[in-house]
Amino acid sequence: MGMPLPRLTPEALRESVLEMCDMAGQMLRSTRDAFLQHSPSALEQVGALGRDLDLREKRLTGHVAMQLREYPWSLGTAEHLAFLPAALERIGDSVESLAGCVNTIHHEGLPFSEQATVEVMSLFNRAAALVDKIAAVIRTSERAALATVREEGQQFQAFSNEAAHGHQERLLQGTCVPRASSLFLAMLDYFREIERYTRRISMGLEKTLTTS
Repeated sequence: MGMPLPRLTPEALRESVLEMCDMAGQMLRSTRDAFLQHSPSALEQVGALGRDLDLREKRLTGHVAMQLREYPWSLGTAEHLAFLPAALERIGDSVESLAGCVNTIHHEGLPFSEQATVEVMSLFNRAAALVDKIAAVIRTSERAALATVREEGQQFQAFSNEAAHGHQERLLQGTCVPRASSLFLAMLDYFREIERYTRRISMGLEKTLTTS
């Protein structure tokens, strides 16, 4: 029979979730840098961080679920953070998929137009900023800051739609090769998935945080 897990305090849960946010942000920035300049070591780091994020999600989610069954009120106001590890793990999965696309782009020498490169870089930066702002809300518990997350999420959606439209035009003009087109569209889907999970996190936090 295994040793019982130590009691998780509200502060420890918050810090664990913030560490996962930081890891997701690191993954996005490393993948962005590897997209701009191929770096196998950076992509390997993304994979290692993704595996660590997945392991942390399983352990933390299981720990929280077990503790809340035995001690329902033990996490106090931090209980609303219990759903975040799973959402952050999904964000990590999407970043790993982006890293796979980046690796293929460089390995196969696929050309991305200057405009497509600018769009992808902007989406990386916007996604990382959303994760950072989610972390700031978790750190401060300021519900009002969620309005910024929602606004930037809407801007993210609009920009990704514009990027998809621009890509369609390049495809019709014959300036985008089919293989590069497939990867660009796949990356758009992964970016949208990241935004979707940051939106779910912000909606969940909004329901539980009290007005500061």
